[in-house]
Amino acid sequence: MLSSMENYTIKEQIGKGAQAIVYIVERQQDKKLFVLKKVECFDESEANKAFKEATILQNLQHVYVSGYNEFFVLWEQQDSSVYICILMDYFPNGTLEDILTEYRGKKEVIEEQKIKFWLGQIIEGLVYVHKKNIIHRDVRPTNLFMKEDHTLCLGDFGVNTIMGDAVTCTRANAEFKGIFYRPPRFSQDASMNYMAPEAASEGYTEKSDMWSLGCVLFELVTALLYSQKEAIDKLQEIRKNPDVLDYVFEEISKHYSDALIQVLKAMLKVKSQQRTTAISLLSNKYIQACVEMSDSTQLEKRKRIQSASTKKSEIVSVKSSAEDGRWPVPRGQGIFKVLEYIASLVDYEGCVRGALEYLLELAKSEDGLSLDPRGKKLIAMAMKNNMVDRDIQIHGCNVLNSLVIGADHNDALFLPEVIAVIPVAMENHKNDLDVQVAALSFLVSLAANGAAGEVIGQLGGVQDILEALKTHASSSKLCSVGLNALWGLSVHGNNVKLATEGKGIEQVCNVLKIHMNSSVVVEAACASILALSLDEENIAVICDKDGVGLLISAISSHANNAKVVKNACLALASLVEIDEESAYRVLTNEGPNNTHICGVPVIMSTYELHKDNADVVESVVTLLMELAEYAEICFDLLAYKIMQPLKDIKKKFNMNKDIMGPCEKALEKLRNVKRPVVPPTPSPDMFKSHMPVAAEA
Repeated sequence: MLSSMENYTIKEQIGKGAQAIVYIVERQQDKKLFVLKKVECFDESEANKAFKEATILQNLQHVYVSGYNEFFVLWEQQDSSVYICILMDYFPNGTLEDILTEYRGKKEVIEEQKIKFWLGQIIEGLVYVHKKNIIHRDVRPTNLFMKEDHTLCLGDFGVNTIMGDAVTCTRANAEFKGIFYRPPRFSQDASMNYMAPEAASEGYTEKSDMWSLGCVLFELVTALLYSQKEAIDKLQEIRKNPDVLDYVFEEISKHYSDALIQVLKAMLKVKSQQRTTAISLLSNKYIQACVEMSDSTQLEKRKRIQSASTKKSEIVSVKSSAEDGRWPVPRGQGIFKVLEYIASLVDYEGCVRGALEYLLELAKSEDGLSLDPRGKKLIAMAMKNNMVDRDIQIHGCNVLNSLVIGADHNDALFLPEVIAVIPVAMENHKNDLDVQVAALSFLVSLAANGAAGEVIGQLGGVQDILEALKTHASSSKLCSVGLNALWGLSVHGNNVKLATEGKGIEQVCNVLKIHMNSSVVVEAACASILALSLDEENIAVICDKDGVGLLISAISSHANNAKVVKNACLALASLVEIDEESAYRVLTNEGPNNTHICGVPVIMSTYELHKDNADVVESVVTLLMELAEYAEICFDLLAYKIMQPLKDIKKKFNMNKDIMGPCEKALEKLRNVKRPVVPPTPSPDMFKSHMPVAAEA
């Protein structure tokens, strides 16, 4: 039943802002204290809209979330204003800000166990509200209230949540850009300090709350180092230059574990696409340990399980079987029955795991597997709902991957709601090689679809690929799949730039160096270097990593592999076209023990092995054409007697325009060389003498 001001006695005014006044009030019926926030609205219709939205917040029931107790609309004649009055719990023990002030004053470290205790509670609270499609928008220490049992409670959803995007985003944009929405009677800096970088321009998402929580966690771990102002200033620096975090991490590593630092790093990603979510963090082992310290692990999921067990008698009788996977999958009864089984028991990991295993068996059978859009979305939902279970992620990726063949470009597999589960699985199982390989294999298949390729980049998939290559650099299987995914995605949208920002070329060169004897890895690595060389920012890094030398070594080590030779020559051609230094490195490059490797003889010797392969010949003549663009290098090419192979190619492939174009250009450049050339004493059978010995794949 809704109340009015007549039922409450104002005890004290504790805050006043541009749009709200906050009081401590006493309910006359039982003398219980509450916080009353009186929020001014523009008119009665706006108040009614806010009134409807507030009903959602009144239904929030979670041990670590404080929603609304009551609310009502108030019209005040004296100032002709409409207000919505919100009754919230009163927390006499203060807020997390009080704790921070205490530790800062004493110059003491906040123990990591305390931080873990509180962090688990905040994460659970955010997971709860995010699953209800509610974004807090103002997570900060003063809105984390201390309960009598010393646990924290997320509260004061306030104006930002009730009033909706039209008001809060306009207001946030105005204040963020220095435009006065209304002359404020007190500083709004507190909220702005915790606002995610993208919120002012793009609006709020659940990842905006994670940035704010990252700011809170930053303050907790730096309480010994910084005052409140210094901490806020440092956070502003991080917005502009994320590398500032590395210095802070070095300082706090003396007091806190690397696992905690990595969680903080995941929250304070300036780009929202790279930032984690509260739901994703539930699968992080460190966060799981935090949550285990509280008394409310994944409350919503348990509620659903309890509800199912009380409402469905057939599930009650087999509840224990469902929990360990012994409740039998309906084999041989049709796909619809299997999907119905997953939907009914989606909270039971064992059941979902068994159903996906069965679907994978069907996918591998002679008849194959076919699912409608709802079935595909259901599998993605089941994966997301059971993110902790690594087998569900593996089987889910493999089932979905099996459906890509034959899918048209508008298939449900290419929708963001399906694709989104893959980066989340990769982020939550970073150290699990099998999960990473399954997810990357699915990304390789998805990358063939242009729209899906762009979505993967927007969801942070490129960064996840690079992280997998870094974490599992020793695995040739993962590196092969990961590089193919990176290569495939590079042709879509902004993905090359994302890879550049993530220092992807360094990872590719490192992997190529480690797995030089693996033809499948080398083939994909050469293709990735070709793709990433399209961004000129990568050229300096490629030179620093001796990318030219690696590509020539790839040709030498896998001379019999046409795909490796083709990709490596095209990558070299791309580098030579842009960078003169790369061109000279093809001629002579430093080798081990102060030796020099001459790339042209290696390339031409390999050409002799594949001179009937049009694809290889095209890549070789393209490289020679780019080298011939440099006048000084033409003399060296003539010294290596390149003219005759080019004439042979012109004669043999005179009907192939893709070969004839670069071949004729190279010949023209070489014919125009005026200065006589003295060969560097090559042997009569120079190319044969440089014939590489192909390594075993």
